[in-house]
Amino acid sequence: MSTKTLISVAEFDRLVEPDDLRYELDKGELIEMTRPRVGHNRVVMRLTRVLLQYLQKNPVGELFSSDNLFVLGPATKRAPDLSFMLAGRASTIDPAKDIQGAPDLAIEVLSPSDKAAAMRRKVKQYFAAGASTVLARAMPVRRRPTNQERETLVQFARLEISLDDLCCRLREMLTIDFGSKERS
Repeated sequence: MSTKTLISVAEFDRLVEPDDLRYELDKGELIEMTRPRVGHNRVVMRLTRVLLQYLQKNPVGELFSSDNLFVLGPATKRAPDLSFMLAGRASTIDPAKDIQGAPDLAIEVLSPSDKAAAMRRKVKQYFAAGASTVLARAMPVRRRPTNQERETLVQFARLEISLDDLCCRLREMLTIDFGSKERS
């Protein structure tokens, strides 16, 4: 088993990301995220188009890409593949800083290489920091998945959601009083 190297938030903020990597901070542990590939980006773009169409007709909030870090705790920063914040919260964001708290809606596109335990941990962190809804969407796999990949995708199959259902879920989410909603 490898030893984890922990770093502070200040050290994390000073990191320079190489072109092929992005970083997240998980309770002080530096997590290297490889840049997504074409299949992953296609799924994110489809979701983006659907949500932007909805938001053009219903301007109730703002959509964010994975270039934005959310501060989920004193030593945790995450960048969901796609996220949404209601207009009231989005208007308070300081554009010079990482976004404090979780988005109202966090969307993670699962790649076959994503580990189930790591994704479960990330989902729990979003909810603990105030997310109302977290959606994980599996990326289509063209080759036969390995046993580990199958296990990851099966564990998250219950979170799988169609694009139509996503818009419906967003509409439902916007009618909820976030201060009183129970979180799982």
